Amino acid sequence: MPTLQHKVSINRSVTDVFKFVSDFSNNSKWQPSSVSMERSGQLRLGEMIVGKRRLMGRMAFVNADVVDYSPNQTIAYTGVMGGYPFRSTLKFNHATGGVELTEIIDVRIPWMYFWARPFVLSALNGQIQKSLESLKTYMEAHRDRA
Repeated sequence: MPTLQHKVSINRSVTDVFKFVSDFSNNSKWQPSSVSMERSGQLRLGEMIVGKRRLMGRMAFVNADVVDYSPNQTIAYTGVMGGYPFRSTLKFNHATGGVELTEIIDVRIPWMYFWARPFVLSALNGQIQKSLESLKTYMEAHRDRA
């Protein structure tokens, strides 16, 4: 299972960043590929997350369950995005002057799609990097919002 990982340092408190990121209705504000993401209730273990994202120019439906949740530390969910099983983990670590956010995505691409693997991984890698840069910009520009 290929693993993609990116980090970003944000000059905001862990609490502010965690609160903003854990509200999936905010995803379209910092994830350019996100069309919509919703959860069926309060974020907690076992909670279902559904939504739509653009992946390689196509609409991909997301259906996942929260498998790890520690306030101000970790959010992890696993499910299917556009037919590809995946696990996404967001880790929030205290850093000097703010928070260091790490996003790790593990994605399984079936062997029969070996020809598409480099394209899918490249697209996801670019999306993660852009999303985290966008989150940093948004959170640092909107200090009045959490």
